[in-house]
Amino acid sequence: MKKSNLQQQAVMLIEKLPTEKLRAAIDYMNYFYDKEAWEATYELASDPEIVKSLEQAEADEKAGRLKSWNDVRRDV
Repeated sequence: MKKSNLQQQAVMLIEKLPTEKLRAAIDYMNYFYDKEAWEATYELASDPEIVKSLEQAEADEKAGRLKSWNDVRRDV
């Protein structure tokens, strides 16, 4: 089934829900949205190379070894 059809079906069902069930449905949808974001974050945080790169970036920032976006943009 196409995404647009699924969205239309979801809207039709949402419009029929009483307030309390609508709140529960929204909580459930937020759970799926947040879960996906956390899974992506966990995947990145589990990669040793990415963790090392982020730690180096934080050290570079603290040591003042980074350029501002405006400075970089001027060089282009």
